[in-house]
Amino acid sequence: MARQKNKRTRTIRTSSGGPRITLSRFSFWVVIAIGIAMAVSGFFNFFDWQWVDKACHWIQSLCFALGMVVPIILSYNSARHRGTGMFVLWIIMVVLVAFGVVSTIIGLIRALV
Repeated sequence: MARQKNKRTRTIRTSSGGPRITLSRFSFWVVIAIGIAMAVSGFFNFFDWQWVDKACHWIQSLCFALGMVVPIILSYNSARHRGTGMFVLWIIMVVLVAFGVVSTIIGLIRALV
C-alpha cells in the first residue's frame, strides 16, 4: 500500500501598496554605498587638507548610521520575544545608539561651520 505524502501549500501574501523595498535589498544597497564611500574617503585621506579630513569623518559617520539600521531592525523580533526586561534593555540601547549617531553628526556639522 502506497503512502500519500502530506503536502502543505503556502499562500504568499502581497500588499497592494505598490513596490516595497525589502530589508535584504536595503542592506545590499547600504553595503554598496558604504563600500564606495569608504573607498573614496580612504583615497582622500592621503591628502593633508583640513576640509578633506572633515568630509571623511562626515562620510564615515553617515556610513556607520546607515550600517546600524539593518541590525536594529533585525534584532527587534528577537528582543520582543525575550521578555519585557530584555525588550526594555533593547529599547534603551537603541536610544543610546541613536543618541550617539545624532550627537556625532551634530558635532560634525558644527565643525564644518
